[in-house]
Amino acid sequence: MGTVLLGMLVGGCSGGNRHFWRDNRNRLIVAGPMIGPYDSLTDLSPDLCEKVMEFPGARAGHDRPGQEYCGAVYQRNFEAPFYASFPSNSSSPVPIAGRKKNCDPVDGVQDAAATRINIYADYHSPPGKTMFSEDDLKLKNQPYYVRVQFNPYCEVYLYEVQTRTVFQLRDGRFVQVKKVAHDDLGF
Repeated sequence: MGTVLLGMLVGGCSGGNRHFWRDNRNRLIVAGPMIGPYDSLTDLSPDLCEKVMEFPGARAGHDRPGQEYCGAVYQRNFEAPFYASFPSNSSSPVPIAGRKKNCDPVDGVQDAAATRINIYADYHSPPGKTMFSEDDLKLKNQPYYVRVQFNPYCEVYLYEVQTRTVFQLRDGRFVQVKKVAHDDLGF
């Protein structure tokens, strides 16, 4: 417990809040919940996007202050409702090669109300991208079976790794928009 407390003191998030840290095994841990409970990803996703867009640089595009945020969608104690963690902004808000922004996927969630955490999906908020890039769709970049991504306009996309399918949230439901069938994407 002392390591987690120390991590919370040295970890950080914009605005001075301490919502993510590295544990003694260098795993990226985020605090939860930021929002929840929700009955489904379709209910959670729009609210999650609006909440993340309040963080500094989330809507700034690929400009220097633009910042990508990453977090987890999870369940407590094997129960059905979904929660979303606070995001990590573990990468720098400066342009990197190819004007891309990135952040590290989270490895775990700490939630005081849970004895067990099941991370269902990770979420990402690229500040200037409108849909998944080819890098986003590579198997090696998918720590969980589902990735939720949204852009500054709160268009929400979901990538289901097992079926290699991209969905977009439209009128309250996820609609298939792309089937990934490229051998070079790790499948």
